[in-house]
Amino acid sequence: MTETVKFSLPDAEQESLEESLGILWRLRETGSLSRSEALRGLAASVGEAAYAKLVERGYVLEDGGAPRLTETGETLACGVTRRHRLAERLLNDVLDMAPASADPDVCRLEHVLSAEATDSICALLGHPTEDPHGRPIPEGPCCAGRGGPVEPLIRSVDRMKPGDEGTIAYLRLATHPELHKLLSLGLAPGTRIHVRQTRPAFVLQAGESELALDGDVAKNIFVRKAS
Repeated sequence: MTETVKFSLPDAEQESLEESLGILWRLRETGSLSRSEALRGLAASVGEAAYAKLVERGYVLEDGGAPRLTETGETLACGVTRRHRLAERLLNDVLDMAPASADPDVCRLEHVLSAEATDSICALLGHPTEDPHGRPIPEGPCCAGRGGPVEPLIRSVDRMKPGDEGTIAYLRLATHPELHKLLSLGLAPGTRIHVRQTRPAFVLQAGESELALDGDVAKNIFVRKAS
């Protein structure tokens, strides 16, 4: 273990500010970013003084009485949201941790992951667009192909070849609601699959069942490939 300090960890105040911005980002996603909802959400998680601190630091402006993220606030809120949701995917899909067990670690990781580590995790997971709860993951530079070449550990079925095997990590349900039907057919997270063919349709073996899928469905099923 080295004694050299490579980078400084965020202090409690910075963590509180980042968490506050993440809360405002989530409220905005749900269409509930009013002043009253912001005050209520922040008070429940980080304390009643959080809103005033965001305004004081220049992260939030009140536009007609409603809070609006400034450019700096937007950047920080996007970053902490991206780190949080990628950390959820990492602990859920790769380490197979239950959400309740993973949550404390996710909350720590969202504050300490560097930009480089965040992009590497994103590439490793195959650039997921949703967290395990179906909420969108903000894109990063790596998602536009500007990151380094990292072989994804998680990949969609449409990128697999005949003979490939793996375990379903997650289904991108929000993008393709019809995938809910597959849950009743046995294609659920944790199911072991074997790719039989990819043309003219994708044929998967799951236990005793063999299912044929079109490409639009296959690209929304993400699999942790077997070694």
